[in-house]
Amino acid sequence: MGKKLFMLIAFALLFSHALPGLRAQSALRPLTHTQATLIRKIEGRLMAPCCYTQTIREHDSQVAMEMRNEVTAFVASGKSEDEIISYYRTKYGETILVVPDGTTGHLLTFLPMIGFLVATGVLCSFIRRSVKGSGISIAQIASTRTEAENLALQQRIRAEVGDF
Repeated sequence: MGKKLFMLIAFALLFSHALPGLRAQSALRPLTHTQATLIRKIEGRLMAPCCYTQTIREHDSQVAMEMRNEVTAFVASGKSEDEIISYYRTKYGETILVVPDGTTGHLLTFLPMIGFLVATGVLCSFIRRSVKGSGISIAQIASTRTEAENLALQQRIRAEVGDF
C-alpha cells in the first residue's frame, strides 16, 4: 500500500507540473501577423530586468523568457501596446524601457544633437575670431616686402623646384 501511495504521489507531482503547460498550449490560438509584429515590437522596447543589458527579445534568462510569455499572453488577450508597457513600467520603473518615454526620452534624443550644434557654433566663432584677430591679410603681408625680397624669394623657389 505504501509503495502504491508513494508512486501515486510522485506521478501526481510530475503530472501537475506538466498540466499547466499543456493547458496553456491548448488554450493558445494561432497569432495573427499583426499580433506577432506587436509582440516583437514590445519585446524590443523592454529591457531584461535581471541585468539591463539586452532586450527581452534577445536575452536568454528565465525572467526574460517569462516576460516574453507574458507579453504574448497580453497581446493574445487583446491588450494594447500602451497598456502592456504601462504594466511593466509600473512593475519595474522607467529603467525597464529601452528608450524612456516622455520628457526623459526627448532629452536623451535631442540633447546630443543640440550639444553638437552648440559646440560647432562655438568652434566656428573661435576660428572666425582667430582669423580676424590678426588683422593682417595675406595681400598685406606680400605688399610689405620690398621688390628685392620678392625677387630673391622667386629665385630661391626656382632653384629648389628646379625643372618641374
